[in-house]
Amino acid sequence: MAWDAHLTGVHFEIAGDPRSPLHVFAGPGTGKTFAMIRRLARLLEQGTDPQGILAVTFTRTAARDLEEQIDSLGIVQQIEVRASTLHSLCFSVLSKESVFNLTHRSPRPLLSHERAALVNDLAANFGGKRLVKRLLKAYEAAWARLQTDIPGGPTEQIDMDFHGAILAWLTYHRSMLIGELVPLTLGFLQQNPAVHVLPAFEHVLVDEYQDLNRADQALVDLLAENGSLVVIGDDSQSIYSFRHANPEGIRTFPDTHPNTIRYTIEECRRCPPNVVGMSNAVIAHDPFRARAVPLSPMRGRADASVYLVQHSTLTDEIEACADFVLNYLGNHDGLPAGQILVLTPRRLIGNQIRDALIQRGLNSLSYFSEDPLQEDAAAEGFCLFTLLVNPDDRAALRAWLGMGSSNGLVGSYRRLRAYAQANHLDPASTLRGIVEGHEAVPHSDRLVARWNLLQDRLETLDGLTGLGLVRALWPPDVGAVDDIRLIAENLALDLPDPARLLNELTREITQPHLPDSQSDIIRVMSLHKSKGLTASVVVLAGCVSGALPHIDSKLLLAEQDAECAEQRRLFYVAITRATDTLVISSAASMPLADALSSNVDVVSVHGRGETAVAMTAASPFIADLGPTAPPTLTTQRWRSIADF
Repeated sequence: MAWDAHLTGVHFEIAGDPRSPLHVFAGPGTGKTFAMIRRLARLLEQGTDPQGILAVTFTRTAARDLEEQIDSLGIVQQIEVRASTLHSLCFSVLSKESVFNLTHRSPRPLLSHERAALVNDLAANFGGKRLVKRLLKAYEAAWARLQTDIPGGPTEQIDMDFHGAILAWLTYHRSMLIGELVPLTLGFLQQNPAVHVLPAFEHVLVDEYQDLNRADQALVDLLAENGSLVVIGDDSQSIYSFRHANPEGIRTFPDTHPNTIRYTIEECRRCPPNVVGMSNAVIAHDPFRARAVPLSPMRGRADASVYLVQHSTLTDEIEACADFVLNYLGNHDGLPAGQILVLTPRRLIGNQIRDALIQRGLNSLSYFSEDPLQEDAAAEGFCLFTLLVNPDDRAALRAWLGMGSSNGLVGSYRRLRAYAQANHLDPASTLRGIVEGHEAVPHSDRLVARWNLLQDRLETLDGLTGLGLVRALWPPDVGAVDDIRLIAENLALDLPDPARLLNELTREITQPHLPDSQSDIIRVMSLHKSKGLTASVVVLAGCVSGALPHIDSKLLLAEQDAECAEQRRLFYVAITRATDTLVISSAASMPLADALSSNVDVVSVHGRGETAVAMTAASPFIADLGPTAPPTLTTQRWRSIADF
């Protein structure tokens, strides 16, 4: 098929325009990726070397979808086009032996529980954990906190001190932060222009540009410095401020890149007219947005079935949402279960809906957790696995030694590390020496106890492989490890060897992806994870104040305003996933313990003790859905209208 077959309007113009740079402002469901793919097809048809084309997006799932769309072009050369995330591209660069030798850094990624150990170790010298986490974000953004900052080295004294301390920790523990991938690659390429570790890209196409931070953007400019550049994005979908991604990037691109050609796509092809109307009404309340023209619906498109529901209790909400999904699939023969997307701002609610779906005989998995190792038992099992395969892994050992302690045994470990370094030992051999009696480190009793427990646990794992090993690390009867066990079990079926299984499991955790919409799995996930997805049915549950939005009261007022605006954009992203049916659901009450653990706003409390019930309120964002939104229903009224 020719690149311009059945291509009209602005999509044809974007695909066919030979100029550079191109800036495409396009909202959800407007066909921006479609235009990008057709542009790529034109380049290939005109004889461009496919290895000179780089297509970049933000998430691994989006990169996989991009690859599938490129494959669908039916052009022989398309298999050589590189489609990836920036992080994946950077990891391939840093893993090259020449880069490793020149940077003296290890490409071994630090996982969340190991990162927590790093934070503990640095907290005492840098004002506590909260400040350390803020400094970590700035470090991972190459010290470019704002769109106006230039990525590079630190300039403030505290930043310089922190920079030195974290590099020392990471170098000693032979690891790196996942967020360092871009800054390290950017620095290496800038400092070593004669070292050819990447092909010279003739064309760089970047989707979801608003999700990039300043370091990412600087790397994109470097990759495209000898070729053409196309950036596509929408500031109304910028939801990654936690990594210093800034919607200002897509807004100011034409100002920072001379002679930029601008395009805007306004028609939403994905969402029915009433959903477009609601999304426009919601995002119109964002004071930071740049889009002057709202999305427009496709002419002749029928409205979606939209239900706003408030349930009396959380139990009612869980049961009704599960029953609705069961009934919907039963009435729509041939619809893949993957076309049902359940979103919620709180994992507790998401997992209860998942369990209710499974009880009804439906195949459902929770992809809600951004981190399957956030539970202590899950992280402990991963430490054991790592040390079983790599007994000298310092980052895993550091994390293991601090588990069970509120401060990670920081003081004891500092003395252990100092002794080991002074005597040219590593932590493991030092602990082994203490146990054997030929090394002595003051106040190391608790570390030694953790070391001895480690040896006992490793002995029980010796010789296990595949599913047997996975279930020994994360037992099926321990609910807190369900997420990581399910991921590991799926991988273990094809990769029983412990070393290969660990490698792939680490990759799955650090670069997660989701099953596609044609699978037989009902996907349950956070609103963040829904970015880039499309589904026939979207059930947005748990829309209560405090969960959506959740504002950190310790932030400055201006920061609270920015956080509220970003969560409004998150709500906007969530409702624009739906193509046919949208449910927005909340509960007027829930167990007090659940409300407190989920940071839900509590209006009042009924009862005491374990039976105490918190009265809650619907998310204030629901009131901003505008005139195309239907009235809010009770549970029974919803069941009656939708006939389930």
